[in-house]
Amino acid sequence: MRTAGLRLRPITAEEVAFRRAVFFGAVVAGTGLGVWFLARAFVSEGFSFLEIFQLVLFGLLFHQIVAGCWLALLGAWSLRFEKNYPGPWTEAGAGPAQPDLPRTAIVLPMYNENPGPIFSVAEVLWRDLRSAPGEFELFFLSDSNLPEQWMAEERGWFELCRRTGAWGRIHYRKRRSPRHGKSGNLADFCRRWGAHFRYMITLDADSLMTASLIRQLVVWMEKSPRTGILQTLPFQVLGQTLFRRMQQFSARLYGPIFAAGANFWHLFAGNYWGHNAIVRVAPFIQYCDLPELPGTVPARRQILSHDTVEAALMRKSGYDVWMVFHAEGSYESGPPNFVDYLAREKRWCRGNLQHFWFLFSPEIDFANRVHIWMGLMAYGAAPLWLLFLMGGAVDCFFKHRFSLLSSGTGGIDGPLGHAYGTLFAVTLGLLFLPKVVAWLWAAPHWRAFGGGIRSALSVVLETMAWAVWAPSSMLYNTWFILREWLRRPLAWTTQNRGQRQGLTLPLALRRLFLPWTTALGAGILLLAYLPEQILTFIPLLAAWFLTPWLSWWTSLPSAGALARRWALFLVPEETGTISCRGVESYLEAARKPWMIPGDLRSELRRFMRDPLWNSLHVRLLRDRKGPAENRTRFPIPKRELMLDKPPEAFPSMDWMNLLSDPAACLWIHRTYWKRVASRRGSGWGSAEES
Repeated sequence: MRTAGLRLRPITAEEVAFRRAVFFGAVVAGTGLGVWFLARAFVSEGFSFLEIFQLVLFGLLFHQIVAGCWLALLGAWSLRFEKNYPGPWTEAGAGPAQPDLPRTAIVLPMYNENPGPIFSVAEVLWRDLRSAPGEFELFFLSDSNLPEQWMAEERGWFELCRRTGAWGRIHYRKRRSPRHGKSGNLADFCRRWGAHFRYMITLDADSLMTASLIRQLVVWMEKSPRTGILQTLPFQVLGQTLFRRMQQFSARLYGPIFAAGANFWHLFAGNYWGHNAIVRVAPFIQYCDLPELPGTVPARRQILSHDTVEAALMRKSGYDVWMVFHAEGSYESGPPNFVDYLAREKRWCRGNLQHFWFLFSPEIDFANRVHIWMGLMAYGAAPLWLLFLMGGAVDCFFKHRFSLLSSGTGGIDGPLGHAYGTLFAVTLGLLFLPKVVAWLWAAPHWRAFGGGIRSALSVVLETMAWAVWAPSSMLYNTWFILREWLRRPLAWTTQNRGQRQGLTLPLALRRLFLPWTTALGAGILLLAYLPEQILTFIPLLAAWFLTPWLSWWTSLPSAGALARRWALFLVPEETGTISCRGVESYLEAARKPWMIPGDLRSELRRFMRDPLWNSLHVRLLRDRKGPAENRTRFPIPKRELMLDKPPEAFPSMDWMNLLSDPAACLWIHRTYWKRVASRRGSGWGSAEES
């Protein structure tokens, strides 16, 4: 849909310099104009410390808004007028797949995810890959620390191999120690199998990529030996709640022009998001080994958001990193509600703040430093905006008191007040202009978004919703940074992807207590000390107060279904107008998984009772390399206790330790069948039960 017929060409150093000069020159000029306009209002009454403080903060913050607007404008121009887009490939490189494609690994790290949709989509992908040339292998790399998840993943892998007949081509590995999280999992894969593959496709548990796109990525990499990473542009799909439907609509409509705008200036020095991308394995192993951060606490020395650092290291080694924004067939899911969105933001906040160590690292490419800076400001802007608002309120308070004593025209009704009003209007215009540009650019494809009127209404409603959520995100991101500054522990937990149930209103009020309590406190202070300006702050206070109510309503699947019936927040994948052929089977597989995982009791009973699943698990344990993973011997007295009591009576760690010992796994299966039913724990059931 986006760039049909786009031709790619090599790029010269002069063109790189010109493009970056255009983008950064426009950002600097726009930011300078905004700061100059605010300074003119200040200078009429003389500069104070608060005003200088506001000017510095405004310059740091306003450049983000200006940059976002120019990314959209340059992206729309690029998509509309550039027929030969710069890239490392020739036009012939974008042709059909070649029959002699090299070995490519598709790696999918898992951490306590629902395995049903994962293996269901993998089955469709494997059948598509098998029907055309190319040598691919699929690796499921698990770090799950729940016994029921472990058992369900092994069962899903076995069923997938049985259905497809891909024994020896589809692999499953469960790490004993989840050191360094996802990045450690990929590093473990590279150490064990990386030398056997030229490329690896990195996916997340919620990723979806079509076989045609995977083959095309391999072809492009073959045509461009200098390219180390090709990052696709994944879109969100399968949204049921209203929040997720708004997210996938905005990503589908606005994403292409922002991605094209980013490519306009960074070109071969793009970013890497850690998933839905293809990586050249040899340089990745050689140059992208992640260092540990300074510090004395081991848990805080691990790099959480590894992808941006790996892109910088790949560029440092002399390889290119490109974004393939013009290719269809790359998808992902997203948070189902605003509460889960904030939970993801909390993890990403700490990961991005860690990148400060690399901002001034030697030999890092300029473009990668810009990516790092943008990642830092994505969260660092929150406390700066809060300080800017507080500084402005205090400044207006003193100026208003002075104007009353001197019978002047200062305060909110003077030049400063008019400057604030004008800058506020300009800021809103810069924020809203990219949405208008994206909507106009998509005019030939309005039918794919529900029609011109409904898509415009969707843009307005989505903008209004984020006008409510944005001030609350500012509060929470400030709180996340404060927690990091206080060195509070942070658990990198599994994302919630469930959409069957929304939030309850009491839960939303409890989980989102910070915005509405802040609104009450700030309102009381304004009424006490600045009552004449209360109307100025009403939109901000109202947004904070409405956040839990809007978050509750948009978390409901019924609200999402209602929006779909009214043809709001539609995306091309739902209207059947998408140009990527064959994606429907992938989406259908993700909606209807062929394996439903059980709970702790059912999975452990299946493991104990069924000789097939017990022997499969033991075989997978014994296939591991290295003596360190087979040293644990689970004590026999503890095994006896675990047979005498229900499985829920023991913590998950006890079961994980037992399941990591092959001898204990065989012992507990044989002992289970040797005992009469009366001697088994009441939670296990009789041998005759199915």
